[in-house]
Amino acid sequence: MLLLIALVLAQTPAALSGTKHSDPIPAELSPAVAQALAPGGVRAALVDNSLTFWWVKALALTGSGSSAAWADVAEGTLVGAVKIDRDIRDIRGKNVKAGVYTLRYGIQPANGDHLGVSPFREFLLLCPAGADTDAAARGHDGTIDLSKQTIGGSHPAVWSIDPPSASDAPLAVHTTELGHKALVVEVPVSRGDRAAGSLRFGIVLIGRIEA
Repeated sequence: MLLLIALVLAQTPAALSGTKHSDPIPAELSPAVAQALAPGGVRAALVDNSLTFWWVKALALTGSGSSAAWADVAEGTLVGAVKIDRDIRDIRGKNVKAGVYTLRYGIQPANGDHLGVSPFREFLLLCPAGADTDAAARGHDGTIDLSKQTIGGSHPAVWSIDPPSASDAPLAVHTTELGHKALVVEVPVSRGDRAAGSLRFGIVLIGRIEA
């Protein structure tokens, strides 16, 4: 399946493109996290920023289903890491400093505080590399607490997965229902010790919700 990560930046509109890269895994990541990541990945280029992604070797799925879906990913699971070349704004307009962050799967609470942020509940939470030293899933509260350290205050730093399943080819640019631009990426998945295909998802790299 395809995933579209909605990386939400302040500039709109702006040029967006994606390429593969073979960069080594960042030294800022802990050995345990680095061990879980595959070398190389995807680089997203905007007019004035560059985001370099590394993905886990295999995203762990639960259950016994025959297809890959976010419903089978435990909340707080490590999905990858990102190196941000320049400061950006998250979906709420909060500043995220340049640096290296882990990316963990999170589910948006079903309450009025999050209306209009995304038509989907799946998100990636950015966590400081220096604070996130264990590759194991951290659950909802543990991931929220980690991600709050990225921007300070009461909210985590989030990038929306929109849509959570996509049919576009990897590295295609997709326009979401909210008019955001998402870069399609693909991550391998596994059930137990068996390979189980991939999730293809998009990163909203252009667009922001005023909140």
